Amino acid sequence: MIAALAFAALGFSPATAHRIDTIVVSELRAHRAPGVAVGVVESGRLVYARGFGEANLSRHVPASPGTQFGIGQISEQFTAAAVLLLAQEGRLRLDDPVTKYLPQLTVARSVTIRQLLDQTSGLPLAGDWPHLLAAAATARPVATPGTAYAANPLNYLVAGRIVAQVTGDTLSDYVEQHIFVPLVMDASLYAGDTGASPYRAVGYTVEHGHYTRAQSWSSTRLGGDAGVITDVYDLAKWDIEFPILLRVDAVREMFTPGVPSSFDRHGMGWTIDQRNGRRFMWQNGEVPGFHAMNALLPDDHVAVIVLVNADSLHEPAALPETIAGRILDAVVPPSTHRVDNGVVLRARMLLEALQRNRIDRTQLTDAFSRYLTGDVIRGAHLAALGRLDSLVPISSRAEGGNTTYEFLALFSRGERHYRITLAPDGKIASISFSP
Repeated sequence: MIAALAFAALGFSPATAHRIDTIVVSELRAHRAPGVAVGVVESGRLVYARGFGEANLSRHVPASPGTQFGIGQISEQFTAAAVLLLAQEGRLRLDDPVTKYLPQLTVARSVTIRQLLDQTSGLPLAGDWPHLLAAAATARPVATPGTAYAANPLNYLVAGRIVAQVTGDTLSDYVEQHIFVPLVMDASLYAGDTGASPYRAVGYTVEHGHYTRAQSWSSTRLGGDAGVITDVYDLAKWDIEFPILLRVDAVREMFTPGVPSSFDRHGMGWTIDQRNGRRFMWQNGEVPGFHAMNALLPDDHVAVIVLVNADSLHEPAALPETIAGRILDAVVPPSTHRVDNGVVLRARMLLEALQRNRIDRTQLTDAFSRYLTGDVIRGAHLAALGRLDSLVPISSRAEGGNTTYEFLALFSRGERHYRITLAPDGKIASISFSP
């Protein structure tokens, strides 16, 4: 009903809604996801909100936009917002050292709060906060703080501890009082909070081709990194209203990359990207039993939310990133762009080489060649997408002597937006992928 009421006012048509229905149903059939909930925001209103499949397979409970799902690392957006709110109030500074608030964490003596939030801390990877704390006196940073991006759950676990230290509340209580309540996010909570809801989805994992209940979460291992449980309605409120909750300078901080990397650029809880030549901010998240995607085209005033109650930790399940990408193309269609055939052929050959992990490094700049290790290539999971069927040019732009070309890459088992940046000498300076 919410979607239908908004169609006439905003131009989001029943035909677009039908295309989205078809996209999600086709993904369900192809990947056998138990349940999916989808929301589309346009010009500050939720214009589409629907559920598909089942939130609970044994009880045959249908999934709906009001079904609660785990959202994994999308939770980082709320931790970052909590820290930025405290900075707005003058209760901390982003450039304060971590040890000002957590003196026992000696491994972070050269790390700032800002570097936690933009994931450039260089902290060692440890399973959870207690393990890091126990190793603090002898552990060594794995990179000089501020020099390299590395997704590390500990960055946001530590940031959550700083919120608790500054406020005297738990991160969960502070976020509830200062974000969930003001934005009327009544369905949102943290793993480990009391009050089980009948609207919470059961999380599943795929084993031997069948869905089984996923393992239960340890809330101490999630916290500020991946602990939030929410629904489509609440995430839509967040996407619409966080630029109002935070000051303009705080939003700018969230959307500013810490260190531009060669594959992706990351701000505070968001990947800072381009899509169809437009600014594109997104974050995905996965915890046992759940996989989620939150995507913004801020200049088009569009957001897409996809929540799935199955993980891909053991065997593939429906990918919210793929579903969200197809929905974005339905809502804001890409336009084809003329690109020299030689560039298209080179981009195709490079992509196929990446799938085989066989790169001619003479084509790369020295800096990009150092970055593009075998582990980085394997981490992009390009081989799993199958045969490259076509490459559609989307846009090109010149900046600082470099030229970036964007393509829609259509594979036999999915699709990705694919960008390559050529340096003035023609060598490849960066490659990036997004849904």
